[in-house]
Amino acid sequence: MKDTTGRGELSELEILMALTRAGYKILRPLSARLRYDLAIDNGDGTVARVQCKTGIMKDGFIEFRTCIRDARRPGGVPYHGQIEAFGVFCPGNGGAYLVPIRAVATTSTSRLRLTPARNGQSRSVRHAGEFEIRSGEPG
Repeated sequence: MKDTTGRGELSELEILMALTRAGYKILRPLSARLRYDLAIDNGDGTVARVQCKTGIMKDGFIEFRTCIRDARRPGGVPYHGQIEAFGVFCPGNGGAYLVPIRAVATTSTSRLRLTPARNGQSRSVRHAGEFEIRSGEPG
């Protein structure tokens, strides 16, 4: 049996550490019942709510879920209007990414491209490097 809760907790910690190393001020909610896992203090009285996800490497992409799907909600429940970004940790390459919700597709999963497209297409492609959280480079 897969320990999806444990995997999610580890991804959340990796994202938290990456954001902290990059100089972001991070807030953690007390309740686990919220639609976000972390919040970034923007320094101007506003916060950006972040939902943490584990990304899986597949065919030159990092793929992650952009909604909650289970037996009660097979069609999925999107996060639009409830978060400002996804924090994605990919155990396959050890990378952490901060992806604004406006940059993801409205489908149940989204992908970040790791390798260039074979046909050279770059328009409308979400390159993982654009969203990578780097130390010392706050948003």
